[in-house]
Amino acid sequence: MQTIFDIGMYDGTDTEYYLESGFRVVAVEANPELIDGAMQKFCGQVRSGQLILCNAAISENGEAVELVLAGTDLGSSSVFRQLVEKMRPIGSIKVPGVTFSDLLERYGVPYYLKIDIEGSDRFCVLSLRPETAPRFLSFEVNDDAGELIEHAEAIGFKRFKIINQVSFRELANQDCLYDRLTRRAVRYLGYSDAGRIRRAGRFFRSGHSSGPLPWLSDGRWHSARETCTRLKAARTSNRLRDWYDIHAALG
Repeated sequence: MQTIFDIGMYDGTDTEYYLESGFRVVAVEANPELIDGAMQKFCGQVRSGQLILCNAAISENGEAVELVLAGTDLGSSSVFRQLVEKMRPIGSIKVPGVTFSDLLERYGVPYYLKIDIEGSDRFCVLSLRPETAPRFLSFEVNDDAGELIEHAEAIGFKRFKIINQVSFRELANQDCLYDRLTRRAVRYLGYSDAGRIRRAGRFFRSGHSSGPLPWLSDGRWHSARETCTRLKAARTSNRLRDWYDIHAALG
């Protein structure tokens, strides 16, 4: 059974999808309340060993850190207070720390590494080496995306996509006619966006899910150079209006 690392489990939506897809999952989440919820929801998979839950925050040195809790969305909680300032912070808690290298030593190299940890994605990506690179990788688009793409390319990743995390469309397709008509219909009914979106043969919860696995995700693959150029152009033209993930695949 191949393994997926779900770094930043949040409410377990992605973890559930990966389990249903037949993978063994190592789910890492800093918030102990969310870990407790997953322990109850996935008790059978935990008992069978298909799911391993790790209550910790990824840190550079493995030491405990302060997690600032976002009141508007627990999934946006972060070890970086400035990222939570506009999300009604409701306090902070001390949580155990773990380095990404420690996770690799304990559980081996995953087939797919999904990272969504609100500003700390770089601690995982920059820890990767050619011998520890997973087959597929995804991480959030932040100000350091160009640096992380370049590092990923240097260790063997040759194909990349920019995936909109509201529509689960590749950047090139985020304004397609079908989606524009769908958004118009949804807003006509009084909703800001569709809560559940069908992609790759199943429904995904917008705002809770990372969407289809990278090898099933929308759009075509691009080189690292093309991806950095496209990202820069999209920022300049204000086409990055939502939040985005980078999907990467080894050469």
